[in-house]
Amino acid sequence: MQITLENLQRSYGNLHAVNGVSLSIPSNTIYGIIGKSGAGKSTLVRLISLLESPDGGEVYFDNNRVDNLTKQAMIDRRRRVGMIFQNFNLFTSRNAEQNIAYPMEITGMSKPAIKARVDELLDLVALQGRGKAPISTLSGGQKQRVAIARALACNPDILFCDEATSALDPQTTHAILSLLKEIQKKMSLTVVMITHQMEVVRDACVQVAVLNDGKVVEQGLVTDIFANPSSEVTKDFLAHLVGLDESASRQDKMVQWSKKRGTYTLRFRGDTTDQPILSRITQSIGVEFNIRAGGVQKVGDVEIGTMVVDISGDEETKIRALEALRIAGVLVEEEGKL
Repeated sequence: MQITLENLQRSYGNLHAVNGVSLSIPSNTIYGIIGKSGAGKSTLVRLISLLESPDGGEVYFDNNRVDNLTKQAMIDRRRRVGMIFQNFNLFTSRNAEQNIAYPMEITGMSKPAIKARVDELLDLVALQGRGKAPISTLSGGQKQRVAIARALACNPDILFCDEATSALDPQTTHAILSLLKEIQKKMSLTVVMITHQMEVVRDACVQVAVLNDGKVVEQGLVTDIFANPSSEVTKDFLAHLVGLDESASRQDKMVQWSKKRGTYTLRFRGDTTDQPILSRITQSIGVEFNIRAGGVQKVGDVEIGTMVVDISGDEETKIRALEALRIAGVLVEEEGKL
């Protein structure tokens, strides 16, 4: 199911929460929408999932406009959209299988059909034998697995994940993302992940849109965005991810030799991560690189290297070194410049 957004607008008083967003989200993929708190992510997902109507603009599923449907048609369309939330939103008065059964009960499905589907879904999310478990006895990861099963109960063609891993520890987050990737392939779903965690985008998404102040500031393949970010917002996300400040988790930190931030950030992609590029430039040009920090991370099937450096030498030598880096396929960012 392809999703197309055309100039979406949504305001609350003087706040333009979504301000002219246009996107094309391909079918049968995992698409990320990332932004900081207040960027407009939650409002945008409510518009795309038809929980709210836009003040302006249009929403299409495949080639069919869906934001202006009649009341009953809107209800029917929403039933084919699955939602997973940060805080699970499970009924504590119901056990695991009763939570999963709830959407099917609303649609009037027969009890035997519901039972068969619940058993199928418990198996899919690796919770076999836990159907009778009270929600209070489940771990955070198990609760999210129940929520995923419930979201899939009515065979949706689109699955929205609104900060679905924000309440989970890193190990559980990895397991849930792996599960979602597996489910996406099995069911050929269009999955839209709304998040403020760049590691979620890195580990799960194929394409991403970066949101800031209600607008899309950057979009494209995740590998391209990581290797060649164009907006300050994206660069800041990547700086947090690879550990250029204290908020980065240990597993995402680069090896850091100095607390001072270098003047240049170098980004290497694919084969360039294995080549002695700096050594060659030092020998050929005579410039010196002072490496402040460096590391490599896997983005999909591509290795993306990041290095923070200072460059010593006169201005002419620096210019020659920067040009040599670019010719070698290295993206060069100077501190404070786009």
